[in-house]
Amino acid sequence: MLRWINEGDPRVQFNDSAVEQWHYALRTVDPAVAKQAVLEHVKQHESIQVTPAAISKRSGYIQSSREAGQRAIEPPRNQVKHPMSWRARNPDEWDRLFEASRQKANEERRQATERRAA
Repeated sequence: MLRWINEGDPRVQFNDSAVEQWHYALRTVDPAVAKQAVLEHVKQHESIQVTPAAISKRSGYIQSSREAGQRAIEPPRNQVKHPMSWRARNPDEWDRLFEASRQKANEERRQATERRAA
């Protein structure tokens, strides 16, 4: 990679010390991401020399962007629901609300019948 960078920008030295510095800075970076980072750096800052720190930082941005893009297209993880339904966890409240709803429906039905009879 360093040889490739040196061929494009002769200001970047290609010696043992430089190889060690670049290797350390990019030790955790995927080669494709590092190459994209170099290309983007040269495109945006053609007058600024490519450095290991700049490429490492830009590689982190690229990797984060790729991961975010991947997360955006993945379906959301299933949320763990309570193993019991609300009704099973609250039987007394369920019965009370069910009875209140039944009484309200009966009252509305009775009122509608009285209105039609009148």
